Amino acid sequence: MDEKIRINKPICLEHSSLKYPLPEKLLFELSEELHNMNKYPSGGDYLELSTKLADYAGVAPGNILPANGSDEVIESTTRAFGNKLILIPTPTFSQYEASADRNGFSKKLVNCLQGYDYKLNYNDDDLKEASLVWICNPNNPTGESISREIIKNILDRSAGIVIVDECNYEYLGETVADLIDKYHNLVISRSFSKNFGLAGFRLGFTIASPKNIIKIARYCQQFRVNRMAEIAGIKVLKYLNYYKEIWQEVARVRKQFIAALHQINIMAFPSKSNFVLVDFITRENTKSVWQYLRKEGVYTFAAWEDEFSGLENHYIRFTIGTRQEMDYTLMLLNQYQKNNPI
Repeated sequence: MDEKIRINKPICLEHSSLKYPLPEKLLFELSEELHNMNKYPSGGDYLELSTKLADYAGVAPGNILPANGSDEVIESTTRAFGNKLILIPTPTFSQYEASADRNGFSKKLVNCLQGYDYKLNYNDDDLKEASLVWICNPNNPTGESISREIIKNILDRSAGIVIVDECNYEYLGETVADLIDKYHNLVISRSFSKNFGLAGFRLGFTIASPKNIIKIARYCQQFRVNRMAEIAGIKVLKYLNYYKEIWQEVARVRKQFIAALHQINIMAFPSKSNFVLVDFITRENTKSVWQYLRKEGVYTFAAWEDEFSGLENHYIRFTIGTRQEMDYTLMLLNQYQKNNPI
C-alpha cells in the first residue's frame, strides 16, 4: 500500500459527523467545566447560549431555541405543527418520516429525484393542505442544494409551516435565516454535530419567529440541553477560523473524491455537503461493494439502512473523512472496479 494512504482501520464513513479533532484549547476549556457537573444547566431560555447562537445566525436571541440535537428540533416541530399533514421530499433523512410515524400524523412522501437531478416538486394542493412541509438543504443524502428562490416560492405557496433543515449549512454556506421576519411560516433547524464535531453532546437549535419558538418550546423539556453541551455551544464559536479551514479542506477532498469516482466510471452526485451519494446501478452490485468495503475496514451507509426515506437500494452514501481516509477508500473502489466492473 502507498505510504501516503497508510491509515488506521476501521474507517467510519457512515454518520456525517466531523472526522477531524476538536481544537485543543476547546478541549481544555471543556475539561475545566467538569468541576461544575454538580450544577444544573441554565434551562428555560438558555440566555447566554441563545445570544451566542443568535449572533452566529444573524438573528435576535428571541428567534433561537437551543435543543438536544437537531433530532429534538425535528420531534418538537413535528409535534407542534404536524397534526394535519406532513409533506416529506424523498429521498431524504429518515427522521422526518419517523417523527410523523411516532406521533401518528398523516404524511405524504413526494419523490423529488429524477435521474441524478433532485428538485422539490410539491404541488399547490398539497402545500395548501399540509400543516408542515420539509425541506432539507443541502439534501441528505444526495447533497444537492435547494436554491433560495425555490424555498421562497414554497414559503409563498404553503398554508402551513415550512421547516428548512440547515444542519449542513456550514458546508453549503447559504441560509434563509434572514427571511425569518418576512415569513412567519418559516422554521429552520441547525446542528453542531456535522460541522463542529460535537455530535456526542447532542446540540442543535431552532431559528424561528418568537411566536413559533414558543409553540415549539411547549414540546421540549426545560433542561433539554445538558450543561456540557451548553458550555460547548458557548465556547466553540470562538474557534470559527479553525473550523473554517476544516470545512474548506472537506470541500477540497469531496471534490477530489467525486472527480476520482467519475474517472473510474462510478457515478456520484454533485454534493454540497460533507457526504457523497454514489450510484452502483443495481442492488446486487451495491451489496457486493458495501460488503467488500466493510471487510476492508471502511463502514458506509447503504440505501437500505434506516438513515434514509425513499432511497432506492442501489446507492451508498460516503461521509467525507480525511484525505488519507478517502484516498484509501478510492484505492479500494478502484481495485473493486477493475475486478468487478460496475
